[in-house]
Amino acid sequence: MTPIDEQEGRQPAPEGDDRRGLSDEALMAGVRRGERLAFEALYSRYGSPVMRFLYRLSGDRVLAEDLTQDTFLKVWRAAPRWRPIGRVSTWLFQIAKRHWWNEGAKRRRRRGISLPDDDQSARTPTKDVGPEAHAARADLARAVREAVAALPRRLRLVFVLVRLEGLALAEAAQVAGIPVGTVKSRLAAAEKQLARRLGPRLG
Repeated sequence: MTPIDEQEGRQPAPEGDDRRGLSDEALMAGVRRGERLAFEALYSRYGSPVMRFLYRLSGDRVLAEDLTQDTFLKVWRAAPRWRPIGRVSTWLFQIAKRHWWNEGAKRRRRRGISLPDDDQSARTPTKDVGPEAHAARADLARAVREAVAALPRRLRLVFVLVRLEGLALAEAAQVAGIPVGTVKSRLAAAEKQLARRLGPRLG
């Protein structure tokens, strides 16, 4: 169910018109025309990546879920003004980033930053990893999340975009709204702080 369905108390559109094979641009063109099926397909494609991005930025799963809903409501409302310039994914991440930047600080001040250990790879032992190694891996994963969450917001944004989401420097610059050179300098500063904080754990 998409954020629009939840807001309006409606059931998802019936099956029969599967648009999941369309390009991002074709889906956004449909959303711009007010087509619910196109919006559902876009949400199906990008709901999880946007949620993951916001969780990595905020360290708070509940907040990330709220901001994901807000992001896609904004997408629906802003769609009539969308133009096919640049990648759709970049535009989505820009909207998500603005919601995190503007609303995340207020919510975190009320709630505090929580860092639930919900990384499936950290929680679930594998046959090849013993209990001690699994515990060490989970501890390291938790330490990394805490270290990323402790970064200043400007550095955290760039680190998450480039190192965790895998965006190219130019695309990260578009999302963050800063020059590529600033992305590089902030990324270097973030990695320096993380290395200093995590150095003893990483050997």
